[in-house]
Amino acid sequence: MIKANRSSILEPLRFGGQVDAVSSDPSRPRPTPTIEDALPAASGTCVAPAAAEPQAGPSARQPLRGILKSVTNLHLATDGDGNEQQYWPAISEQFPNYERFWQHLVVPMTKRIDMPPGSAGRHERRDNIADDLWNVSYINYSVFLNLVGAFEHLSQPVMLSAGNFYTHLASACDLTEEFLLRVHLLIAECRGEHVPELDPDTKDEFLNKLDRWYDKEYAKAYEHHHRKGNAMIVRLAPRDKILCKYHERQDQAWKEYKRFSRPIREYRNKVVHDVQLGTIRVGKINLMPRIDKIQKYAAIAAPQDALKNPDILKADFVVREEQMFSDFRTFKTCLNALWEKPTADLRSLLYADRNPALLNKYALTRAAKDGLEPGNKRVGNPERPDA
Repeated sequence: MIKANRSSILEPLRFGGQVDAVSSDPSRPRPTPTIEDALPAASGTCVAPAAAEPQAGPSARQPLRGILKSVTNLHLATDGDGNEQQYWPAISEQFPNYERFWQHLVVPMTKRIDMPPGSAGRHERRDNIADDLWNVSYINYSVFLNLVGAFEHLSQPVMLSAGNFYTHLASACDLTEEFLLRVHLLIAECRGEHVPELDPDTKDEFLNKLDRWYDKEYAKAYEHHHRKGNAMIVRLAPRDKILCKYHERQDQAWKEYKRFSRPIREYRNKVVHDVQLGTIRVGKINLMPRIDKIQKYAAIAAPQDALKNPDILKADFVVREEQMFSDFRTFKTCLNALWEKPTADLRSLLYADRNPALLNKYALTRAAKDGLEPGNKRVGNPERPDA
């Protein structure tokens, strides 16, 4: 750790901006946890049945618009699992679309639509929910849990909290892209659309991809892996191409997310796979490179060189806690924008189009002309929109 004279360096820096810390007030009263509270909303974990099986509530057989109305009236603060109820206040302000996805698309996968409020087991997965649909809900929930992990390192920091904080954010990035991919593939399947990027390559196509990878990635991969005697992995996954197409490349939410996630992952990789990054301490204040400058200060001598020039410190460094809080807010904002499209697409497919394939995955049947009801068999002709 590099220490500096407080008066000579802190004054020229004049770091601006207020740290808008998210507070987890330990004095805030919390409900007494129950066995149901311990169940993740999308975990698939089962609990022992109650002594008496509760009767299905009025929501169990109401039409589609009734189900939509009932799920919209549910909220994470009161009907989420224990983790969601406790931590939703720390996530909600910049990421309200997490709750919207949960309300409209996760809740119908659970017994909340079959059982009245207060019934044990309402958090559980309904019978015959398709595995790929359930997997989407659990990836969505896993993004939430990584945000919770990052928040805990903000509110109750320990010595290595900065590294753990960015590790959680980077894991959330990985899961975000997995979530978007699975939603896209789910929608394509339900609409009967082909995803050509998943077709097998011919030998010539595969070699062309290797040529492009060599021109674009080899020098960096050599420096980080092969030169150090480590295995050099060639990644030709189609995920990025598929997601760019899903977001039509120019989508602002996707562009902002990609811009933000790259340095987050670079920081995580440094923390996990390399030596500790140097920290500059000014009195009791810790400075770290701005997240978009992290590669510039990867070498151990770089922070020492920056210490000699207050102008460089002011341009390239920030109070560590300020950077972390800023990245936490920015990341939630990026996720909120990204969740707009998958939420709207799946919601439209389920509630407006009443797509037969998606209804089947939700184990819902058509009732009357415009209704849905839980069940395992279709009512009427599933190919007719008025069935």
